[in-house]
Amino acid sequence: MKSEPKYSLAEQMYARIDSGDNICSFEISPPKSEFGTRQLLRSLQDVYSSCNPLFTAITWHLQLTADVSLPSRLLLGEPQALRLAAVIGKTNSVLLHLSSVGLTKRQVVCVLRCARNIGTRNVFALRGDRQEKNNGLKLESDFSYAVDLVSFIQEKFGDYFTICVAGYPLGHPDAVSFEQDLVHLKEKVDVGASFIITQFFFQVDVFINFVQRCRRIGIRVPIIPGVMLIRDYTSLIHTSNICSVKVPREVLDIIEPIKDNEEAVRKFGVHLAVEMVSYLFRHNYSYGAHFFTLNRQSSIIEACKCLGFCSPEPARPLRHQETNNTPQSFKVIL
Repeated sequence: MKSEPKYSLAEQMYARIDSGDNICSFEISPPKSEFGTRQLLRSLQDVYSSCNPLFTAITWHLQLTADVSLPSRLLLGEPQALRLAAVIGKTNSVLLHLSSVGLTKRQVVCVLRCARNIGTRNVFALRGDRQEKNNGLKLESDFSYAVDLVSFIQEKFGDYFTICVAGYPLGHPDAVSFEQDLVHLKEKVDVGASFIITQFFFQVDVFINFVQRCRRIGIRVPIIPGVMLIRDYTSLIHTSNICSVKVPREVLDIIEPIKDNEEAVRKFGVHLAVEMVSYLFRHNYSYGAHFFTLNRQSSIIEACKCLGFCSPEPARPLRHQETNNTPQSFKVIL
């Protein structure tokens, strides 16, 4: 088991903010193969050597595999995420995504015990995708909403886990209203969430309005803007549609004429991200930025250099031990 850090992620975050330091973090997804994992870890070494992220978020997505039972499909993604967390956790704090869709309380406890066994102390508590985004599968769950998951984690594990929750600057797609969505967000904070990472956006005014509305209703925890580093035109449109985030016309007017030039689109994505984050930092609307990398690390290094996140201190090397079997501590009771 990894030795536990002296301070929780929330305490580290507040200390950095109080000292006037801006913070960055980024999100990755576990590759499906050992080769892909090795490739990712090699590229991450460059990121950790160049940048100074406070933490790395690791996603966990529902695996829709037709030849296994539904409960197994729900948890297939978790061993990969935990294996990656065990390796990255030796170099950087890990924020492990936990989507409650389709899971029982018993399964969630088991996943979190596995996380605890490898020293992961940070959880991004999410409800998960709607039914129509899971190929129409009807996914029963012991948790109707993310607030139920946050409350359950607090009940079972106390303050061991630092809990992050999602915020939606444009409102959650399923919300009755923007105001009601903010009320639900405050409920998640009130039952134990320590900070918020937002859905990505393309206009700083959208994020500023969201933060101001949150503060007005008493949400005081850090709100970190989620920033998409646009990779190419196709992934931009696909991801925006999946996440129900409309790409503004002024952004499309720039990208559409160059959509067949992937490198030009990528460079514009870096420029847009840097411009938005710089504005938010300069005007004190945020002290952090969370980058959605889509497992492409070159853009985050460029963005971090522009934003002053680079550190001369080399990170410890990431060492990945290849295995064809899931470690016993990662196996989840179905």
